[in-house]
Amino acid sequence: MRKYLLYSLLTFQSICLSAQLKEVDYRYAPDWYVTNICFPDDSFKTVVGPLGQMFYGFSAIGEKGEIFYPYIKGRGFYTVLHFFADEGMKINSQKLHSPRVPIVETYSTYGGMDILQETFSIAQDYMKVGISTKEGNREDIIITTVTNKTNQHRTIKPMLIIDSKYPVDLKDGIVYINGNKNVLISEPVKRVRKNLVDFKTLIEFGPIELVPGDNRKIVVLYDNGMPSVLANKFKQNPQAIVREITNLKKNVVDYWNNKTDIPYGYISIPDKEIQNLIDASLRNIWQSREIVDNKISFQVGPTCYRGLWIVDGAFILEAATMFGRGVDARHGIDYMLTFQSENGKIEKHKPDFWKANGVALWTCVRHAMLTQDKHWLESIWSKLRKTVQFIQKLRALSLENDIDLDDGLMPPGSIDGGLWGGPGQAEYSNVYWNLAGLKAMIQAAYWLEKREDAEAWEKEYREFYKKFQQAAHRDIVCDTFGNKYLPIMMDPKYHDLPQRAQWTFCHGVYPGQIFEQGDPIATGTMNMLHTTLQEGMVMGTGWIVEGIWNYFASFYGHACLWMGDGKRASESLYAFANHASPLYAWREEHNTRDLHREFVGDMPHNWASAEFLRLVVHMLALDRGNELHLFEGLPIEWIQPGMTIKLRDIATPFGNLSLSLDIDREGEYGLLQIERLSDLSCTGIYVHQPDKLSKEMKPIKLDSKKKHSLKINIKSVLLDK
Repeated sequence: MRKYLLYSLLTFQSICLSAQLKEVDYRYAPDWYVTNICFPDDSFKTVVGPLGQMFYGFSAIGEKGEIFYPYIKGRGFYTVLHFFADEGMKINSQKLHSPRVPIVETYSTYGGMDILQETFSIAQDYMKVGISTKEGNREDIIITTVTNKTNQHRTIKPMLIIDSKYPVDLKDGIVYINGNKNVLISEPVKRVRKNLVDFKTLIEFGPIELVPGDNRKIVVLYDNGMPSVLANKFKQNPQAIVREITNLKKNVVDYWNNKTDIPYGYISIPDKEIQNLIDASLRNIWQSREIVDNKISFQVGPTCYRGLWIVDGAFILEAATMFGRGVDARHGIDYMLTFQSENGKIEKHKPDFWKANGVALWTCVRHAMLTQDKHWLESIWSKLRKTVQFIQKLRALSLENDIDLDDGLMPPGSIDGGLWGGPGQAEYSNVYWNLAGLKAMIQAAYWLEKREDAEAWEKEYREFYKKFQQAAHRDIVCDTFGNKYLPIMMDPKYHDLPQRAQWTFCHGVYPGQIFEQGDPIATGTMNMLHTTLQEGMVMGTGWIVEGIWNYFASFYGHACLWMGDGKRASESLYAFANHASPLYAWREEHNTRDLHREFVGDMPHNWASAEFLRLVVHMLALDRGNELHLFEGLPIEWIQPGMTIKLRDIATPFGNLSLSLDIDREGEYGLLQIERLSDLSCTGIYVHQPDKLSKEMKPIKLDSKKKHSLKINIKSVLLDK
């Protein structure tokens, strides 16, 4: 075994030295983005724009002149606050204090002076004892620091601009929005202007003179209408509060770094920006969470997707479970199951979104296996059995309609992700996910030793899958490159771009696992997707036909990984990363750089956050049946001299996985250490070589029942024949 290992897990340094290494520099970031500054489980989801604006009162329904910065028609914010140290200042850049600390830092200049605006939330009671932000103090703060770096006197004229559908009034130096929201400013007001348009208020402050080398701090406080000790102090002594709030910022930094329950430290990647995105993705997920009916609800985003979405939630819950928060995820699954009808149907949004049934089944099975909790799965088994029966009923209904194309599969239903579908439109998206859900239940039935269920469902699955294969071979078409692929729509009159709405196909590949490697349907459809890349991403698959669906990069990357193409998976991860904002968050969709930027969906979009986490983990450790495969998608960027990769207690179906790979400073050897897995059902750990070598050499098999410490030759490949 030791000689065999000298094939070297990570060799081909000689091959990759001349290769250009991938990097994350946010080259494809959206033109317009927002950043969440609220607390974990916070009820007040404040977001900050790329110029330092603060947005409030998101609504899905509005009228002309009432909604600002719409996401799509009729959706946007009712109030926008923007403070300027001087109206003439030039806004240059923006960044976060750190990936774990959501203090938005906006950098500007004016007349040779530097201007830093730090925007963040304070919730003193919450930060001390975890009191809900609905019950305690909660304020949003802007600290503006102006530094005169010139050798001359300089003058600034601060201004606060408020765009709001609500009445804006000034009384005793305090701005009131809609009567109960207070805006407090540490500078005296000079005048108020409302003579521009109906929704706009300009509040001008007296001029401030700065001598050479001087700096001045100005504080703006917005409270959420709840009783506020800090706001009361502000009203009594605005200048004194500047010092207090500046000191309180240190408490905010300490809270985010040391006192949250966000599951940092489970994974360590040597690429700094990839690690930054991992940490920020976890934070974004926790910030969008909320307590609903005394249960934790993992929500997709802070605005238009603020709530439970069955498919999105499934992957967010999996990510939380993988990162040691299975107890929290259980709340989300319990909430998901409240949308099950007596007949077993899972319905949250559209009544013909049949795939929700398969998604719910997979979610429950995957969660039980990741948490190693057979007892819990047993406790909900009767519910899951009902959903299987509903899938069987749907197959029967497909024989009763007047459409021949869907016989034995699924009735026409909603698709989502680029195509609507609906009545009369036979399609495959619901087929993919219900096959995947049924397959997961068969696996679970054997796991729980429910042989009668397993055998009955295996028979059902074989018949279902046979019908799918027959229909798929009937409906395969060629793209312009000659790739034989399966469109989502069965009827040719409904065909669109080949890649349109292929998200469920990718899910059918993984996590659905309904295709064997080499299956011509999967291979041809993947080859079609390979031809649609722009900026490293599949273009035109989502709602913006000229755009990028950012986290489709993970669907595609996972499908590549499952089909044995780890190199494409790692390339997709880096493309995914480069479409994030510089403040480490993704919009659902936006255009490519060559087009005027439109955008769709929430931001931060936390299905994207979860997908980034999932893809990173699975590139390093992926379960295939009863086997655990390591490093199938390992990027060469992570195995350079002196680098270290670590996984700590990442949940897998075989128990928690802990491993480390340390490369020496010369880049000649790596020390691979793997802790023993707790579940004896794992038949072996397979260590893969990256990229080109993985296609030339078989993976190394290790005994999963043992702890391993192995010295790996990085610099040369020694073939043991």
